[in-house]
Amino acid sequence: MSNRLQIFRERMAAFEGAANPQEAIESGYYVRAPGQLLAEKLSARVALRPASSHLLIGGIGSGKTTQLLMACENLKQIGDIYPIYIDVSLYTDISKIKSGVLTAIAGLKLSKLIEASSDKSIQKLVKKIDNIAYGYSEEINLVDAIGVASKSINTIKREGIIPEKNNYGIKGNLIEAVRDLAIHIAEKNDKKIVLLFDGLDRLESTMAFSEIIASDAKAITNSNIGLVIVGPLISLYLNNRASIENYLDYFYHQPCFDVENDPEAYNFFVQILKVRSPDNFIEQPAIDLLVKFSGGVLRDLINLTQSAIEETYISGEDQITEQYTKKAILTFAKAQMLGVSNDELKILQTIMNKEKFIPRTEEDIKLLITRRILEYEYPKQRYVVHPAIVPIIEGIYA
Repeated sequence: MSNRLQIFRERMAAFEGAANPQEAIESGYYVRAPGQLLAEKLSARVALRPASSHLLIGGIGSGKTTQLLMACENLKQIGDIYPIYIDVSLYTDISKIKSGVLTAIAGLKLSKLIEASSDKSIQKLVKKIDNIAYGYSEEINLVDAIGVASKSINTIKREGIIPEKNNYGIKGNLIEAVRDLAIHIAEKNDKKIVLLFDGLDRLESTMAFSEIIASDAKAITNSNIGLVIVGPLISLYLNNRASIENYLDYFYHQPCFDVENDPEAYNFFVQILKVRSPDNFIEQPAIDLLVKFSGGVLRDLINLTQSAIEETYISGEDQITEQYTKKAILTFAKAQMLGVSNDELKILQTIMNKEKFIPRTEEDIKLLITRRILEYEYPKQRYVVHPAIVPIIEGIYA
């Protein structure tokens, strides 16, 4: 293998957009964002109220997982709190999740903490939770027509909550088992449990999310367990947002970073590039383009940079320049514009013409969720079209 290939492979790995944020933190790639972080606010409130409930929402790739992981690390430093980070996608298909699944996952995670316990009552609880979560087979005696049990045995399969085909919702015996297990662990370790659920920001069904908050959030917090849920951006625009907030104590929103108007946000994004790619591998004009056309979306910054690395390697050059960065931006922009309807295009043009935008229709919300429209809160709330696709809409690119 050539030395050049090895270098480019290392650079590609450093900008792997699908990589686990925990690995990025452990690799030394974490850069602290400007201002007071959501992680700090969240962990401070949990420290004061360990059994409180929190909902963190924002667009895909806005940095929510990193904030959740940092909050988890902060909570570990508090002596009487036991935080548990949970990636829901490791247990079930997010798109098919039903009410009761989070409670079942909570029970499974708590079971792991005491799986070596010799206490028979605890072993029964652990077994019960596992059965409810994944299902089990039960052998029963058949009964004849006059009600007398025969010697014949029939095996019946009981469906669990987590498998995709289940549609039964949360069960009272599951709630009771999780509560009893949580009480036992808290008393034994003299620590308050806090569960941090990640991954539900990919859930597109507003009804499913509402049901999860109304059932699972209530069940978990009623078990005196602290709860943090990362939810979908669409939660901001649900008609029943008020009812969702009634089940939770705190609500947080992670907007995009305004790299155009906020110098600290701009420098934050520049530092992310330099930490992952030292030694002037990316020329300064290319850095400026990557930051600008990322739109202040962390994932787009990472993906654009990786694409620019590819373009540079294929060209035979050794440094990322403006030329290859522009190619990467155009490729990204064309992909973003795929599937945009005429009605959606009119909405984008309206925003570009500086007309007032209030997200209320299905098309409006879809454009926000797909990051074609970006929301900023610095210095005040505003909406803009993603800068990478503006030139295509204006007809600059053929």
